[in-house]
Amino acid sequence: MKHIIKLLIPMIVLFACEPVVDDKPMGGVVPEDQLSLVVESVSEGSNEILMENNTPGVGSYWDYVIGKSTKQKEVVRLPFLGETTITFTGLCDGGTVTTTRKVNVTKIDKPAEAEWTIFGGEDPAGKVWEWDPESFGGIVYGTAGYGNDFGPGWSVFGIGDEVFGGKVVSADEEMVFDLNGGANFTRRKVGGDVIEKGTFKFDMSKKKVKENGTVWSIGELQFSGATVLSGSSCWDTAPVYVFDIISLSDDKMVLAWAEPGIEFEVWNEATFWCFKAK
Repeated sequence: MKHIIKLLIPMIVLFACEPVVDDKPMGGVVPEDQLSLVVESVSEGSNEILMENNTPGVGSYWDYVIGKSTKQKEVVRLPFLGETTITFTGLCDGGTVTTTRKVNVTKIDKPAEAEWTIFGGEDPAGKVWEWDPESFGGIVYGTAGYGNDFGPGWSVFGIGDEVFGGKVVSADEEMVFDLNGGANFTRRKVGGDVIEKGTFKFDMSKKKVKENGTVWSIGELQFSGATVLSGSSCWDTAPVYVFDIISLSDDKMVLAWAEPGIEFEVWNEATFWCFKAK
């Protein structure tokens, strides 16, 4: 019996130490030309766009300029005329594959979110925005309470004033939002010379609500590649690209920004911008 036990022990150790190998293949990446995608207007020239991935075993990630989707089939409404590039990333077992498709919108026959027209107007040339010296008694830029105030009221500046770092609240600059083939944004001299160009988008679901239930900000406005007039906080020169929308109408807009991570509604400082349609 002792001899049998002595023989069994090495065998048990041998099998216990044998590594478990899972040789199941990881899978490959579907070649771009084998993706089965449909990206088209639901009717000729319509701004309502169908995006559908019919590729077996491939997950979807769509980037349609104004938003993103992970659905296999999605219908979206673009707010602008012209040619738009939609990017598809396929999620395969072995990695990802990315491709693009173009759609050409010739008519806005399906209503998109109203804010697109508020920002960019209905003219292909776009809508011009400038400083608003009327709403806050000549104040167009300044600081106040983050989550407490709805416009500048602490350190305040009017058009022409010099701010931190030699920055000037310039009367010679304006902004253009346009929907001509995309959500375009331009900061320029009043005479038309371009200072910087980029894009914009918004998310009206990103509200900030005070403890008493009052809505402090009605959404979020985000820029890429360019930013607004005097587009940094009052005490810095680093550009800001994401803003809380405090108020927005056809002819007035108030934006705010606070340092990420600071506590809301306890009199921390935010910077405010006041604009009007030209």
